[in-house]
Amino acid sequence: MSKYKTTSMNPDSPGAQFKIQNSKFKTRSFAPVVAAERLTDDIARLVLEAPEIAQAAQPGHFVGVRAGQTEAPLLRRPFSIAGCDGRSQIALIFRIVGMGTTLLAARRSGETLDTIGPLGHPFDIYDDRPAVLVAGGLGIPPIAYLARTLRQRGTPATLYYGVRTKSELAVLGDTAHYVERLIVSTDDGSEGHPGVISEVVAREVGGNCRLYACGPRPLLDVLIRLARDRHIPTQLSFEQQMACGVGACMGCSIATAHGYQRVCTEGPVFPAEAFFTPSDSPNGVPR
Repeated sequence: MSKYKTTSMNPDSPGAQFKIQNSKFKTRSFAPVVAAERLTDDIARLVLEAPEIAQAAQPGHFVGVRAGQTEAPLLRRPFSIAGCDGRSQIALIFRIVGMGTTLLAARRSGETLDTIGPLGHPFDIYDDRPAVLVAGGLGIPPIAYLARTLRQRGTPATLYYGVRTKSELAVLGDTAHYVERLIVSTDDGSEGHPGVISEVVAREVGGNCRLYACGPRPLLDVLIRLARDRHIPTQLSFEQQMACGVGACMGCSIATAHGYQRVCTEGPVFPAEAFFTPSDSPNGVPR
């Protein structure tokens, strides 16, 4: 028996949806591209029409996208969902770095993309205290989606965002509208605080908040220490290269205090205490 079960939609039609059995992801969709744009010279944004994915998605989920229309490149590319209308559309933002992302950046409205999702473990969202959101570089997509969701829930949020140079702030789009404060840093000092965003967060953040973050591992390591030392409940979305994206190959596993965990399945969102060393008190950070 095939592992795919079709809905009533004609499977050969654009946007055809397939239920996938015995897996954590919900849907395989041949999703039409409804918008495609370059945000910078090397960062692109796509909006896909994928109703079943959109209706199941939560901040922190990702999708796996086939970049080409042939077997090359073979592996799907994982992308965090950058935005979702909750009804039919999802947005993806990515840096153009190789063959797969070059092919995807060349897609135009009306073309379809073979997409599976939503995948992974999303953020657990709480409304009991203000939120601090931290993103570095292309870690912004799940954080932007979370910012919009928190605003809808009435939870105030502050966003700290670090990029290499001022032009990359275009990736923010309208995210600033969904937070109480936006603090930016640039590596080259062209906008906001000069230097890395982790230095700003370490100076300013503490006390009664919940912290959510996504970005490169050095940033997350700083936030893990901050969560431990200041007793801040913190969730981290990890960026990791993936092969299967559904937990079968173990290729995206990372070391945690509980052994190796798969970023595509147990993650990409983990609590900071999953990375505390054995000498750290597991009771030091409230959930």
